[in-house]
Amino acid sequence: MANLAVKAGSRIGRGYYDNVQTGKRFGKSLVETIQKLDRTPIITEVKFASPSAGKIREPEDPVRIAMEMLKGGACAISVVTDPEDFHGNLDTLATLSRVVNVPLVMKDIVVSPVQVQAAARAGARAVVLISELFSRRLTAEPLDRLVREASRLGLEVILEANSPDEFGKLPEHEPDLYGINNRNLSTFKLDLSTTERVLAMNGRVDRPIVSESGIAHPRDVARLKNAGANAFLVGTSIMKSSNVESKVRELVNA
Repeated sequence: MANLAVKAGSRIGRGYYDNVQTGKRFGKSLVETIQKLDRTPIITEVKFASPSAGKIREPEDPVRIAMEMLKGGACAISVVTDPEDFHGNLDTLATLSRVVNVPLVMKDIVVSPVQVQAAARAGARAVVLISELFSRRLTAEPLDRLVREASRLGLEVILEANSPDEFGKLPEHEPDLYGINNRNLSTFKLDLSTTERVLAMNGRVDRPIVSESGIAHPRDVARLKNAGANAFLVGTSIMKSSNVESKVRELVNA
């Protein structure tokens, strides 16, 4: 995780987040979308690589992929914008914002308000913040400053944790949604029981909970629903599929 934070700082320093196309933000909030949905809320993710999986899919038109995701029933789309470890692109976020009719989430290693501002300009409805980056002081910026900046710009915050203790600290920062990452970003170890452990030790919560990473089958969705998760962010298994629409529908119908 420390290495990812260093790389993010380098991208900021060389101006990667300053040259952002202007996007178009979807009106309905991610929270409202999840709460009012009459099917399983699946947030699909556009990414072509990751540190844990390497290359996931050959680069191709992200608009076509996004449209297949929507046909399958995705309620929102996460766009990874880290160009190094995830082969992401800020322009993809801006481009999709002009053609899709669901909330977009910017996912990156966010360590600075500069990145939050880029998310807003590119048309994101929400941004993911990783709690551990701030609790471990891997960035000089305080977490609350980024949460406030997101709020000022009209962005919702998914504040993400990977352990029961870290999750227990999230409410004090007042995010819009809680995220539980089943992958430890320091070791890249994946464990679906992370969501179960976190929620078993933290009781009832007052915001939607998004379980992230490692979700590949309807049985995974059912398991995490039973643990108390409200929505599910799925990237690799969908992007690896030869039929994106069908794969998304399979998870939506879980």
